[in-house]
Amino acid sequence: MNFGVICEFNPFHNGHKYLIDQIKGADDTVICCMSGNYVQRGEPAIYSKYQRCATALDNGADLVIELPTLCSTQSAQGFAQAGVEMLEATGVCDKLCFGAECADISRLKAVADSIIAHDSEIKQELSKGVSYPAARNNIVNSPLLESPNNILAIEYLTHTKLDCVAVERIGKGHDTDDEEYSASKIRSLLPNRKIHTLYNCQDAVLYKLRSMSAEDFAKIQDVSEGLEHRIVEAVRTGKSLDEIYEKIKTKRYTMARIRRIILRAFLDITEDMPQRPQYIHVLGFNQKGQELLNKAKRNAALPIITRYADAKGETKKWYDMECKFTDIYNLTGNTPAECGCEQREKVIIK
Repeated sequence: MNFGVICEFNPFHNGHKYLIDQIKGADDTVICCMSGNYVQRGEPAIYSKYQRCATALDNGADLVIELPTLCSTQSAQGFAQAGVEMLEATGVCDKLCFGAECADISRLKAVADSIIAHDSEIKQELSKGVSYPAARNNIVNSPLLESPNNILAIEYLTHTKLDCVAVERIGKGHDTDDEEYSASKIRSLLPNRKIHTLYNCQDAVLYKLRSMSAEDFAKIQDVSEGLEHRIVEAVRTGKSLDEIYEKIKTKRYTMARIRRIILRAFLDITEDMPQRPQYIHVLGFNQKGQELLNKAKRNAALPIITRYADAKGETKKWYDMECKFTDIYNLTGNTPAECGCEQREKVIIK
């Protein structure tokens, strides 16, 4: 059985290892569709995609493919849909697997169906000035929507055609003090000089934001209803990223949404760019993963890239953009790295 996992591994921890160990038997393979150098929180990944890929391969993954920045920096809905489409496009993924606070697929699916059925009511609730998560909770009113992994699981079930397997998350949970199973806790213990973060190039981000007009911000995904004017005012008066985030935040706009908007503005990602995968970029594999990749090359619904020369035509246009994002990512570490790393990087083989 070929299991697909949509992930970030930011960073890889014992909970991720537990998930892979729970689903993988002797004859099974695990395909990880992993966010590249930028993650859904609206931040650079703390370690590069190739470092995180190598760790995943050392801990049970067989094939790691990249969820591009255009997809990985979207809301939970966009992130989930893009990840599902990427795994389905390989042509070799049999089942989608994910960790969740609730491992009962039927309960998760019932909530997913309820959200679809009440879509118009949720939109009406949004008109009251609350955030989308709050509007959804007010209408659907399920305790499952109070946990972040359940929310992603529900989004996966909404979009996928694949059979799904849920594994109950262990540890204290998301955003806790659990140093073994909480990525946020692990990140909080790492000094900026040892990781990639926007704070390492804050002046460059502030320069970019201050050079943008309200019309420029209006072209960014998730900027609507005059939010661009609030952003411009925050940028004009804010002297740090944290100040800007706080000045923009309201009950309508969550902090994660604001971080994504600011990151996409910094990277020049506008809403007219593709929100679905345009190619499959392979980051690494082991022997079993290579066999699976060979099969994928015969069945995939999207072009497969294992080296820069594989990108042709329209595919090259979007992969070149990802290369630019990597060049910018290389400013977010403690020491800036030169341009062109993406084009020179080789697939990791274990």
